[in-house]
Amino acid sequence: MWIVLIHPPIYDFTAYDLWLRPLGLYNIGAYIKKFTPYDVILLDYMDRENSLSPLTRVKKYGTGNFPREKIEKPEPLKSVKRYYYRFGIPRQRMEEYMKGLEPPLAVLITTGMTYWYPGVQEVVESVKNIWGSVPVFIGGTYATLMPEHASKYGNVVPGEVDGRVLEILSQLTGKKFTADHEPLPLFSLSKRKSSVMTTTRGCPYRCSFCASFILHRYSKKSKDRVLSEVEELVRLGVEDVALYDDALLIDADNHFKPIFREIIREKFPIRFHLPNGIHVRFLDEEVAELMAGAGVKNIRLSLESVEDEFLKRSSPKLHLSEFERAVSNLEKAGYRREELVAYVIIGVPGQSASSVEKTLDYLRRMRVRPSLAYYSPVPGTADFELLEKEGYMSLNDDPLLHNKLMFPYLGYSEITEAEFERLRQKAFDIVYTLHQAL
Repeated sequence: MWIVLIHPPIYDFTAYDLWLRPLGLYNIGAYIKKFTPYDVILLDYMDRENSLSPLTRVKKYGTGNFPREKIEKPEPLKSVKRYYYRFGIPRQRMEEYMKGLEPPLAVLITTGMTYWYPGVQEVVESVKNIWGSVPVFIGGTYATLMPEHASKYGNVVPGEVDGRVLEILSQLTGKKFTADHEPLPLFSLSKRKSSVMTTTRGCPYRCSFCASFILHRYSKKSKDRVLSEVEELVRLGVEDVALYDDALLIDADNHFKPIFREIIREKFPIRFHLPNGIHVRFLDEEVAELMAGAGVKNIRLSLESVEDEFLKRSSPKLHLSEFERAVSNLEKAGYRREELVAYVIIGVPGQSASSVEKTLDYLRRMRVRPSLAYYSPVPGTADFELLEKEGYMSLNDDPLLHNKLMFPYLGYSEITEAEFERLRQKAFDIVYTLHQAL
């Protein structure tokens, strides 16, 4: 008998594999292996290197485009003048594979963005059609932020893996699950040469647009625990690891620095990448030197905006002087400014096109690549509450309206569709120019 873990397909206008891996399912699989005799199967619709997936190019360090199929836009998104896609392993191929399996004890589905719920809907339909009344449990981001909406598709298990999930597993298997001595993630569920891990969970900051503090209690893993996870990834032949921490550098003297000193000492044959925006306030000279010494290749900095008013209200975690110092420290450590990336948020309530343009111009002068981070209304955040108060958004609305490309059409941002396209092109032109300088 086995338990099936599923990472569903994505329905969206755009999607890119920047080390998108179901780390939560790796953790759940580890608990199942530790406390039960049951086998664990992962059905990862987003695994581009799976034999069921149409061939797509694996780019440097394991990133790349997902296979996609153009589909009709759902009614709430009709106003967006872009093609809409289903990303991931084709439904028919995955269903044929599922038909060859015996019905499992249960199915556990992870979720990402709230507006990606059509992928969950598809998976639940496939499970019911093939395996009948097998119990289905839905966890992850969408299930935690919108449990009532998610309950239409299965039993909702909100929160973190070491909470309600373990209670459900205990009831299902008749075995006692405890959170003591948390096992290493079951990284072996994936056969890819790139993977993800975290050294921390959650974030102590309360940015107005971010739900990290809702999804995870802020905590730090011990140095020994982190090194054990790295050793396991090396044992499995993984070559590239993305650290998906939201607060990697907080208390760096007691966390990041001792961990990375040891990583350098051990000379692990592995490359690290930082796809989440890291807090530049804590990026001192030693942190930069440790990143370079440990082989960190992709660094994305959290800038968001150069507007003081925005930073005070929405992202009280940096000042421009701190950003400039962080860039200087990375440059001293051997990184080229042109290879660094800084996130620029676009579409937040009340934001103007000129505000975004100022930030792009600033990064061009700094010779740092901009990456536009499209704003998505996230239930539970201060920005979402503001949108509710002003009548732009409601928890009763279809979560598809949370899509990251809806802000020019719903009116809560001052940025028009034409201005959005102009800013996108400007960001692209800056990136292209800086890339040519490398």
